[in-house]
Amino acid sequence: MKASPRQQRLLLDLQQLDHTIAQLRRKRATLPERAELAGLAGELAAARDRFMAVQRELDSQNAEIARVEADIDLVGQRRARDEQLLAVSTSSKEAQALQGELDALARRTHELEDRELELMEVQERAQAEFGEAQGLLDGVDERRAALQGRIDAAEQRLDREIAANAEERAGLSAEIQRDLVELYEELRGRIGIGAARLRGNVSEASNMALAPAELSDIRAAAPDEIVFCPGTGAILVRGADEE
Repeated sequence: MKASPRQQRLLLDLQQLDHTIAQLRRKRATLPERAELAGLAGELAAARDRFMAVQRELDSQNAEIARVEADIDLVGQRRARDEQLLAVSTSSKEAQALQGELDALARRTHELEDRELELMEVQERAQAEFGEAQGLLDGVDERRAALQGRIDAAEQRLDREIAANAEERAGLSAEIQRDLVELYEELRGRIGIGAARLRGNVSEASNMALAPAELSDIRAAAPDEIVFCPGTGAILVRGADEE
Protein backbone atom coordinates (compact mmCIF):
# COMPACT_ATOMS: atom_id res chain seq x y z
CA MET A 1 0.00 0.00 0.00
CA LYS A 2 1.15 3.52 -0.75
CA ALA A 3 0.28 6.82 0.94
CA SER A 4 1.94 10.21 0.86
CA PRO A 5 4.23 11.10 3.77
CA ARG A 6 1.64 13.69 4.87
CA GLN A 7 -1.09 11.05 4.96
CA GLN A 8 1.18 8.80 6.98
CA ARG A 9 1.98 11.60 9.43
CA LEU A 10 -1.74 12.20 9.93
CA LEU A 11 -1.89 8.68 11.31
CA LEU A 12 0.29 9.82 14.21
CA ASP A 13 -2.26 12.52 15.07
CA LEU A 14 -5.00 9.92 14.81
CA GLN A 15 -3.09 7.58 17.07
CA GLN A 16 -2.56 10.36 19.61
CA LEU A 17 -6.26 11.15 19.64
CA ASP A 18 -7.08 7.46 20.09
CA HIS A 19 -4.58 7.30 22.94
CA THR A 20 -6.12 10.37 24.57
CA ILE A 21 -9.65 9.01 24.22
CA ALA A 22 -8.57 5.65 25.69
CA GLN A 23 -6.92 7.45 28.63
CA LEU A 24 -10.06 9.49 29.27
CA ARG A 25 -12.22 6.38 29.19
CA ARG A 26 -9.91 4.57 31.59
CA LYS A 27 -9.96 7.60 33.86
CA ARG A 28 -13.75 7.63 33.76
CA ALA A 29 -13.93 3.93 34.62
CA THR A 30 -11.39 4.16 37.44
CA LEU A 31 -12.40 7.35 39.22
CA PRO A 32 -11.06 7.08 42.81
CA GLU A 33 -14.50 8.05 44.09
CA ARG A 34 -15.86 4.78 42.67
CA ALA A 35 -13.61 2.77 44.99
CA GLU A 36 -14.59 5.00 47.91
CA LEU A 37 -18.26 4.50 47.08
CA ALA A 38 -17.82 0.74 46.85
CA GLY A 39 -16.00 0.73 50.18
CA LEU A 40 -18.86 2.69 51.71
CA ALA A 41 -21.42 0.07 50.71
CA GLY A 42 -20.65 -2.20 53.66
CA GLU A 43 -20.72 0.68 56.11
CA LEU A 44 -24.03 1.90 54.68
CA ALA A 45 -25.56 -1.59 54.89
CA ALA A 46 -24.45 -1.97 58.51
CA ALA A 47 -25.82 1.46 59.42
CA ARG A 48 -29.11 0.66 57.70
CA ASP A 49 -29.37 -2.72 59.45
CA ARG A 50 -28.77 -1.11 62.84
CA PHE A 51 -31.31 1.62 62.12
CA MET A 52 -33.95 -0.93 61.13
CA ALA A 53 -33.22 -3.06 64.21
CA VAL A 54 -33.56 -0.17 66.68
CA GLN A 55 -36.62 1.08 64.80
CA ARG A 56 -38.28 -2.31 65.24
CA GLU A 57 -37.38 -2.27 68.93
CA LEU A 58 -38.78 1.25 69.37
CA ASP A 59 -41.95 0.31 67.49
CA SER A 60 -42.31 -2.74 69.72
CA GLN A 61 -41.93 -0.62 72.88
CA ASN A 62 -44.41 1.96 71.60
CA ALA A 63 -46.92 -0.77 70.78
CA GLU A 64 -46.50 -2.35 74.23
CA ILE A 65 -47.00 1.00 75.96
CA ALA A 66 -50.10 1.60 73.85
CA ARG A 67 -51.50 -1.77 74.95
CA VAL A 68 -50.82 -1.03 78.61
CA GLU A 69 -52.39 2.41 78.31
CA ALA A 70 -55.45 0.83 76.66
CA ASP A 71 -55.68 -1.63 79.58
CA ILE A 72 -55.40 1.23 82.10
CA ASP A 73 -58.19 3.04 80.29
CA LEU A 74 -60.43 -0.05 80.35
CA VAL A 75 -59.75 -0.65 84.05
CA GLY A 76 -60.50 3.02 84.72
CA GLN A 77 -63.81 2.72 82.89
CA ARG A 78 -64.64 -0.41 84.87
CA ARG A 79 -63.78 1.34 88.15
CA ALA A 80 -65.92 4.34 87.26
CA ARG A 81 -68.85 2.04 86.48
CA ASP A 82 -68.46 0.08 89.72
CA GLU A 83 -68.18 3.29 91.74
CA GLN A 84 -71.44 4.51 90.22
CA LEU A 85 -73.11 1.21 90.99
CA LEU A 86 -71.77 1.24 94.53
CA ALA A 87 -73.08 4.76 95.09
CA VAL A 88 -76.66 3.72 94.32
CA SER A 89 -76.55 0.15 95.68
CA THR A 90 -79.04 -0.71 98.42
CA SER A 91 -77.82 -4.28 98.92
CA SER A 92 -74.99 -4.87 101.36
CA LYS A 93 -74.06 -8.08 99.58
CA GLU A 94 -73.90 -6.31 96.23
CA ALA A 95 -71.98 -3.42 97.80
CA GLN A 96 -69.46 -5.84 99.28
CA ALA A 97 -68.95 -7.52 95.92
CA LEU A 98 -68.55 -4.19 94.18
CA GLN A 99 -66.04 -3.02 96.77
CA GLY A 100 -64.05 -6.22 96.35
CA GLU A 101 -63.97 -5.71 92.61
CA LEU A 102 -62.93 -2.06 93.08
CA ASP A 103 -60.04 -3.15 95.31
CA ALA A 104 -58.95 -5.68 92.69
CA LEU A 105 -59.22 -3.04 89.96
CA ALA A 106 -57.14 -0.63 92.06
CA ARG A 107 -54.42 -3.26 92.40
CA ARG A 108 -54.60 -3.94 88.68
CA THR A 109 -54.32 -0.22 87.95
CA HIS A 110 -51.24 0.00 90.17
CA GLU A 111 -49.66 -3.00 88.41
CA LEU A 112 -50.37 -1.54 84.98
CA GLU A 113 -48.99 1.88 85.95
CA ASP A 114 -45.81 0.27 87.30
CA ARG A 115 -45.51 -1.70 84.07
CA GLU A 116 -46.02 1.50 82.06
CA LEU A 117 -43.21 3.25 83.96
CA GLU A 118 -40.86 0.32 83.28
CA LEU A 119 -41.76 0.34 79.60
CA MET A 120 -41.28 4.10 79.37
CA GLU A 121 -37.74 3.75 80.75
CA VAL A 122 -37.00 1.09 78.13
CA GLN A 123 -38.67 3.26 75.50
CA GLU A 124 -36.47 6.21 76.45
CA ARG A 125 -33.33 4.14 75.93
CA ALA A 126 -34.72 2.79 72.65
CA GLN A 127 -35.51 6.34 71.52
CA ALA A 128 -31.93 7.42 72.29
CA GLU A 129 -30.52 4.44 70.35
CA PHE A 130 -32.88 5.23 67.50
CA GLY A 131 -31.60 8.82 67.39
CA GLU A 132 -27.99 7.61 67.32
CA ALA A 133 -28.75 5.08 64.57
CA GLN A 134 -30.62 7.72 62.57
CA GLY A 135 -27.68 10.12 62.87
CA LEU A 136 -25.20 7.43 61.84
CA LEU A 137 -27.31 6.41 58.83
CA ASP A 138 -27.82 10.03 57.78
CA GLY A 139 -24.08 10.69 58.04
CA VAL A 140 -23.13 7.69 55.91
CA ASP A 141 -25.86 8.50 53.40
CA GLU A 142 -24.63 12.10 53.13
CA ARG A 143 -21.12 10.85 52.40
CA ARG A 144 -22.52 8.46 49.79
CA ALA A 145 -24.50 11.27 48.16
CA ALA A 146 -21.44 13.54 48.14
CA LEU A 147 -19.31 10.84 46.50
CA GLN A 148 -22.01 10.15 43.91
CA GLY A 149 -22.21 13.86 43.17
CA ARG A 150 -18.46 14.03 42.60
CA ILE A 151 -18.65 10.95 40.35
CA ASP A 152 -21.48 12.47 38.32
CA ALA A 153 -19.60 15.76 37.91
CA ALA A 154 -16.37 13.99 36.88
CA GLU A 155 -18.23 11.77 34.42
CA GLN A 156 -19.91 14.77 32.80
CA ARG A 157 -16.58 16.58 32.48
CA LEU A 158 -14.83 13.53 31.03
CA ASP A 159 -17.74 12.80 28.70
CA ARG A 160 -17.40 16.31 27.28
CA GLU A 161 -13.66 15.78 26.75
CA ILE A 162 -14.24 12.39 25.13
CA ALA A 163 -16.91 13.85 22.83
CA ALA A 164 -14.64 16.74 21.82
CA ASN A 165 -11.75 14.39 21.03
CA ALA A 166 -14.06 12.01 19.18
CA GLU A 167 -15.35 14.88 17.06
CA GLU A 168 -11.80 15.96 16.28
CA ARG A 169 -10.91 12.36 15.46
CA ALA A 170 -13.83 12.05 13.05
CA GLY A 171 -12.69 15.15 11.20
CA LEU A 172 -9.11 13.97 11.05
CA SER A 173 -10.08 10.49 9.91
CA ALA A 174 -12.02 12.01 7.01
CA GLU A 175 -8.77 13.62 5.77
CA ILE A 176 -6.96 10.28 5.51
CA GLN A 177 -7.41 7.95 2.57
CA ARG A 178 -9.90 5.23 3.33
CA ASP A 179 -7.70 2.17 2.76
CA LEU A 180 -5.02 3.64 5.02
CA VAL A 181 -7.54 4.31 7.80
CA GLU A 182 -8.93 0.80 7.43
CA LEU A 183 -5.43 -0.66 7.74
CA TYR A 184 -4.73 1.52 10.75
CA GLU A 185 -7.99 0.45 12.43
CA GLU A 186 -7.34 -3.22 11.74
CA LEU A 187 -3.87 -3.04 13.27
CA ARG A 188 -5.02 -1.00 16.26
CA GLY A 189 -7.81 -3.46 16.96
CA ARG A 190 -5.44 -6.43 16.71
CA ILE A 191 -2.26 -5.22 18.39
CA GLY A 192 -3.44 -2.17 20.30
CA ILE A 193 -1.54 0.41 18.28
CA GLY A 194 -2.08 1.39 14.66
CA ALA A 195 0.83 3.68 13.89
CA ALA A 196 3.99 4.94 15.58
CA ARG A 197 6.91 7.20 14.86
CA LEU A 198 10.37 6.06 13.83
CA ARG A 199 12.63 8.26 15.90
CA GLY A 200 16.21 7.80 14.80
CA ASN A 201 16.66 4.06 14.88
CA VAL A 202 14.00 3.47 17.58
CA SER A 203 10.46 2.34 16.84
CA GLU A 204 8.07 4.08 19.22
CA ALA A 205 5.66 1.17 18.71
CA SER A 206 8.03 -1.21 20.51
CA ASN A 207 10.34 1.37 22.13
CA MET A 208 13.23 -0.70 20.84
CA ALA A 209 16.10 0.06 18.46
CA LEU A 210 15.84 -1.63 15.10
CA ALA A 211 18.50 -4.00 13.89
CA PRO A 212 20.82 -2.41 11.29
CA ALA A 213 19.42 -4.65 8.52
CA GLU A 214 15.83 -3.78 9.46
CA LEU A 215 16.62 -0.09 9.58
CA SER A 216 18.40 -0.28 6.23
CA ASP A 217 15.40 -1.94 4.56
CA ILE A 218 12.98 0.66 5.99
CA ARG A 219 15.15 3.61 4.91
CA ALA A 220 15.51 2.12 1.46
CA ALA A 221 11.71 2.06 1.00
CA ALA A 222 10.13 4.87 -1.03
CA PRO A 223 8.70 7.74 1.04
CA ASP A 224 5.14 6.83 -0.01
CA GLU A 225 5.62 3.13 0.77
CA ILE A 226 3.90 1.90 3.96
CA VAL A 227 6.41 0.21 6.25
CA PHE A 228 5.83 -1.66 9.48
CA CYS A 229 7.51 -2.01 12.85
CA PRO A 230 9.34 -5.37 12.83
CA GLY A 231 8.57 -5.93 16.50
CA THR A 232 4.86 -5.06 16.66
CA GLY A 233 3.53 -4.89 13.12
CA ALA A 234 2.27 -1.32 13.55
CA ILE A 235 2.63 1.19 10.72
CA LEU A 236 5.96 2.95 11.13
CA VAL A 237 5.94 6.62 10.14
CA ARG A 238 9.26 8.00 8.97
CA GLY A 239 10.48 11.57 8.94
CA ALA A 240 8.01 12.91 11.50
CA ASP A 241 10.77 13.55 14.05
CA GLU A 242 12.57 15.77 11.54
CA GLU A 243 9.77 18.33 11.28
